[in-house]
Amino acid sequence: MELLTLKVTPLSHFGTLPKGDTIFGQIVAYLFLNKDTRFENYLNEEPRLIVSDMMPYGYVYRPNLPMDCFKGDGEDEIDKKDIRKRKFISLENLQNGDLYLCEKVDFLDEFVTIKNSINRTTFTTDGSDFAPYGVDEKVFFNTLWMFVLVETSMKEKILSTIKQIGIYGFGKDGNLGKGNFDIELIDTPIESINSKYAMSISPIIPKDKNIINSWYEPFTRFGKYGLNNAHTNAFKKPILMDDSGAVVKLNKTKPYFGSCLNNGVKDKPSFLQGYSIAIPFNIKDKLCLDTN
Repeated sequence: MELLTLKVTPLSHFGTLPKGDTIFGQIVAYLFLNKDTRFENYLNEEPRLIVSDMMPYGYVYRPNLPMDCFKGDGEDEIDKKDIRKRKFISLENLQNGDLYLCEKVDFLDEFVTIKNSINRTTFTTDGSDFAPYGVDEKVFFNTLWMFVLVETSMKEKILSTIKQIGIYGFGKDGNLGKGNFDIELIDTPIESINSKYAMSISPIIPKDKNIINSWYEPFTRFGKYGLNNAHTNAFKKPILMDDSGAVVKLNKTKPYFGSCLNNGVKDKPSFLQGYSIAIPFNIKDKLCLDTN
């Protein structure tokens, strides 16, 4: 397995937040559409591809730990409201254990665009009906980055597929010009350090015997089918996951943690990436983990 770091330049608005499990799903969908079945046994084998969320360049999530873990040297109390606003931390500060240096990073603007349903035959709204609806859009106004842990033999194929997704559009309304981006392969800055604590950079399913303990915020993935599978019931099983930024204590150090499962319904099997690349980091005062 090889860990890749991709510098991401957004080229348009996004209709879907680029979380790792969603990006993974679109990569696999592109491969299946091209008759590439290398992931058909995904549920029964060790992962050969794990994709992270897109995050502000140079930063990762603030780890989801008790507030006392973010006290600076000599501080007896902290401003909890201020810490909650500081949602990111530089990779270097995280791995060094300087958690109090988390920052508020402005890189994303979200808004609602109002559209209206029309009859494509008459190019008008039907009758006297006026049917406006809101569409969520995301604008990234800074460079992003993402990490990909991939089996070396398929590295070039996965990189070319991610580039294709950037050209044709990621996520919702990709066919309308949303979700375009460009990528650049850069050196990986993640240091290999001796710590049993690691943070997730994508949502995870914590069904992993290697996880001793975890600290997390819940996240529910409501998946939907596409193409021919969406003609009847378009919805997959909702899955409760640990959101990105979850912290785990591992029994043995590994480059990833988590699990996967079949989130399909009836005769329409599907699978969900519930793994994350492990970002090992130090916790200087482990007593903070026992506080609320």
